[in-house]
Amino acid sequence: MKGYSNTEEHRRACEARQILAWPFEKRRPYLEMVGKRRGEAAQKELEMEVKRQYQLAKAAA
Repeated sequence: MKGYSNTEEHRRACEARQILAWPFEKRRPYLEMVGKRRGEAAQKELEMEVKRQYQLAKAAA
């Protein structure tokens, strides 16, 4: 039986939190690399998740 940590949603949330930990100037190049390797849809999903994680962190502070 797979747990929550084995879902695509959890993986994407973890990746988004990692991106937020990086300096701002490293974020855009990484997201563009995701677009090239995984496709534009994956890049957009990850960008949305980064924004969501940012809002969650901001609300918790």
